[in-house]
Amino acid sequence: MPTQVGRYELVQLLATGGMADIYLARQTDLDRRVAVKVLAPHRNADPEARVLFDDEARVLSMLSHANLAAVYEVASVGGMQYVAMELVEGVDLRVLVQETSRLEAPVATAIVRAAAAGLDHAHRRCDPEGRPLHLVHRDVSLSNIMVTYDGSVKVVDFGIARSALSVHTTSPGIVRGKAAYMSPEQALGEAVDLRTDVFALGIVLYELTTGRRCFAGASDFERMISIVRGEYVSPTAVVPGYAPGLAKIIATCLAVDANKRYSSAAALVEALDQLAHAEGWATGTPAIAALMRATYGELPTPLPHTAEVTASSIVDEKPSPCAAPHATVRITRRRLAKGTCSDTGDDTGDDDGPTRGRRSVPRMFRSAA
Repeated sequence: MPTQVGRYELVQLLATGGMADIYLARQTDLDRRVAVKVLAPHRNADPEARVLFDDEARVLSMLSHANLAAVYEVASVGGMQYVAMELVEGVDLRVLVQETSRLEAPVATAIVRAAAAGLDHAHRRCDPEGRPLHLVHRDVSLSNIMVTYDGSVKVVDFGIARSALSVHTTSPGIVRGKAAYMSPEQALGEAVDLRTDVFALGIVLYELTTGRRCFAGASDFERMISIVRGEYVSPTAVVPGYAPGLAKIIATCLAVDANKRYSSAAALVEALDQLAHAEGWATGTPAIAALMRATYGELPTPLPHTAEVTASSIVDEKPSPCAAPHATVRITRRRLAKGTCSDTGDDTGDDDGPTRGRRSVPRMFRSAA
């Protein structure tokens, strides 16, 4: 692997996914830290991998929203495809829930509202000619929503997103995504639209506020059966004093019939705003930032990366003058900007497994719906 990709000096290998490798990099002309996603060398000769990577890169280049990490450049150098993105300093929601057990309703509402706003931007985006992209993330989950240490929320990883620009199409009966966060139509290998992402946001909101998995099961198959049947324990039965209005919002998101869900992420944002106003909840970035300070303390910015350099061809990074060498930082792992990689944590749950593998829908499961 070279130490330079375009204008970016590769500093450190941060993560290796099924599709791409992610590097901490230094943009030499502006002297800033960025995340650079490079198609993995062993996948470079795979036509499907190259098409998927290119599909994602083209979509990312058209998105610009506060709740989606910024994309600086999409390019190819010497046949090597890469995407340079904002380096997001924070943790994903899976890690945050592990630290806190569960979140209080006001801050969980604020986080999901922000994620929904970012997804609404993606859902509504058009190409340069004004044609709708019809973008669907298809992989919204706890591990694909990040919270920064100053309270910002970023939806990440559009690696299996579907849009009108997609050259690669998923074959009928092939399911992509995490079993525990799929919509019924996604689990069945049927056509999906933006309401699939609304369904997943409902699962995220449920799990943030209860600290337990929404659709349980001993296997992916059992979880998918529960999703298709709409079988889950009401959050009011899990958490004493759970707000009935929030439970109603979750139930609407999780309707098996997509026509009974919120028609858009914007409609979900409106419902959450109305609930927060009625309940008198303090939401927004300040509430999220307060949670992060309570959980992680006052952290230096930018944070030093704590992992060892694992690629001999990557140059050593100079210590950041802003990083306190004596600071104790409780970080399980670092997730990067959107579209970086499939989840690679050591959690054994299926929701953090690779999301780019393909699984066929069993015939008996299809008939169960």
